Amino acid sequence: MKTRTQGTDPRIKDVAAAAVSFVAFLVLLLALPLVLSPGIGYLSAIVGFVIVVSVAGYFTIEKFR
Repeated sequence: MKTRTQGTDPRIKDVAAAAVSFVAFLVLLLALPLVLSPGIGYLSAIVGFVIVVSVAGYFTIEKFR
């Protein structure tokens, strides 16, 4: 399948962004409850994950294509 972009296939970039987001979520999920109280830590991990996914989506759409 030909793409309009030059270089790496956009699907590869999407998978890489998802993998990095998942790893960031795991790190946040394990680290933040140790530093903060558990309820706030887990909520902060989810909010951080949403921010990481949003930034990854922005860069995938705007910067890489």
